[in-house]
Amino acid sequence: MTTTPIAATAGAARQRLASSLATLQQDPTVPPAVVSIVEGLARAMGPLFQIERGTGPATLLYDTRAVLQETLGAMQNVDQSYPGVTDATAAIAQCLGMIFAAIKEHGVADPSAPKPVDLGATSVDARAPVHVPAQAARPAAPAVPTKATPAPTPTAPTANPFAQAAQPVPLTRPAAQAVPLTQPAAKAVPLVNPYANPGVAPRASKPRAPEPRMGTVFPETAAKPPVGPNGLPRIEAEIDAFSDTNFFTNFVGDIRDRGGLFVGTYAVLAVGTACEVELKFPGNLDALFEGVVRWRRDASAESTSQPGMGVEITRAPEEVWSLIYRFLQKRDPMIHDV
Repeated sequence: MTTTPIAATAGAARQRLASSLATLQQDPTVPPAVVSIVEGLARAMGPLFQIERGTGPATLLYDTRAVLQETLGAMQNVDQSYPGVTDATAAIAQCLGMIFAAIKEHGVADPSAPKPVDLGATSVDARAPVHVPAQAARPAAPAVPTKATPAPTPTAPTANPFAQAAQPVPLTRPAAQAVPLTQPAAKAVPLVNPYANPGVAPRASKPRAPEPRMGTVFPETAAKPPVGPNGLPRIEAEIDAFSDTNFFTNFVGDIRDRGGLFVGTYAVLAVGTACEVELKFPGNLDALFEGVVRWRRDASAESTSQPGMGVEITRAPEEVWSLIYRFLQKRDPMIHDV
């Protein structure tokens, strides 16, 4: 058994899937819907075992990821109250995060990506269009000799008694007078106050100090978010494939272990504040869960990132977790260890 980092990651993911598989197999009368989950977990463990033993390439991580995503998609129609289904969902999500982190960290190339075709000294992309040489030009037809036309006899010009002698046109024009690039400044005209007393000397005005620049104002000193029925600040957010708002996990890809939601907003709460998050998913699906602000990203002139805060999910119903895992199939989460 090898001890490389990729082999260690594959071994940890295989053990997590094996633990969930053992839970599902405790019932001898497994429903057909759960059998498909068992088969998917077993299929995913095969490539992981080869990588762990060093008998297979690291590109098998892509095969494992495809099997786990297919299994997770089929689990949306399975009864979540069946023993072991909820743990299997969490295990698949955790393993997907581990596989994604290993692929990104070690630069494992996707074997299904198109490869360039080597044509001797020149490397050409296989998807590039093939240049077809143009057909050879046909030889021109021989020229047919034509009969020469005699040149016309020149005639003497007729004198015009009304024509005047043409004046010679100079080849060059006189240079235009140079125009100055800048104009002289206009003389300042003093402003006269018609209501001023001519017998009283005007007061000298004091120079004003430059106003200091204001930094980013956060809601600890500005506007406060609304308070929900439970007495906690309620944060409203929307998430899609391109929003600044996105889920984050720890370094092993587990969203339930100090993971949560990064909310892109300027209304940032203080770290340690308990709150409620009302999240809108694509398709007008709403979810409500409780959390605690663990970290925040301040706005600065040097950074172009959206300011916001990371809210760790501390309490959420299982139907909310199902929506979260379904969304993680479409968009990879952020990696942030709080």
